[in-house]
Amino acid sequence: MDIRQLHYFREIVRQGSISKAAEVLHIAQPPLSQLLKKLETELGTTLIHRYRQKWELTETGEIYYQYAEIMLRQTEDVRQRILEIEQGVSGTINIGVSSACSNLLIDYVSMLRSQFPNVKIKIISGDSEELLKKLEQREIHVALLLRPGNTEHYLMKNVNKQPYVVIIPTHWDSKFSSEKLTFDQLASFPIIMLGAMEGHFFYENILKAFDERGLKPNIVIECKNLTMVVALVSRGLGLSIIPRMDYASPYSEHTTLLDLEGFEFSMEPVFLRLKDEPIPKAASQFWEMIESFFT
Repeated sequence: MDIRQLHYFREIVRQGSISKAAEVLHIAQPPLSQLLKKLETELGTTLIHRYRQKWELTETGEIYYQYAEIMLRQTEDVRQRILEIEQGVSGTINIGVSSACSNLLIDYVSMLRSQFPNVKIKIISGDSEELLKKLEQREIHVALLLRPGNTEHYLMKNVNKQPYVVIIPTHWDSKFSSEKLTFDQLASFPIIMLGAMEGHFFYENILKAFDERGLKPNIVIECKNLTMVVALVSRGLGLSIIPRMDYASPYSEHTTLLDLEGFEFSMEPVFLRLKDEPIPKAASQFWEMIESFFT
């Protein structure tokens, strides 16, 4: 039993199949299957029940997976600490960011680079669901995303709340006589809907607002990626209701933001990290910077 076996087994479990794990690990499938069989022989147990159409982790497989997670995490922590000492650097921080908050992250990354120029920064994009999973699997250290419904497992720092606004193609400006729109006005236009995400209720709240007014929205496209939503609006395919953020992007010059009347809900960007979990020195420096910024 060695670190390589632990790493390979963890990837098999994470990917849900040997073939997918082999792709991620960039190795052939047969050697990976043989390694799993050898590992089961050494341990004297079946780690994974393999069927024709599916497979499932056994009770002993679950124990071994948890052991692999702990050992690999500790090994990586030791490597990181040695690297910081030997190279005299401040280490690496993996920051996750959702599409809704991507532009908000730029200022914080700039401050981090200014205060800690030796820190290496890796930015991982994804939707909120993906980022929370990556936090749980320790693939990222800190995440900037829209506040989820359940935050009891995380340390959290709130960023300023963002109200909902309507985003329209700029060439539609003449269709509206004021800078504040109503749901009655929106109901007569094609709508590009920011898709529902686990732990968030903006999708349901918007539909409820239409329903309370006896209106049926003309939803032509649904998309969970905010950057894509803005791009679709910029092409004139419809309007959308989104949280007000800094939408500086190649598409923003072709869109206009207007206030939405009678909708008091807001979205709250937050920084999250796992509670009671050690993080590398670089990530601790970043978190301390965030704490000082909001105190």
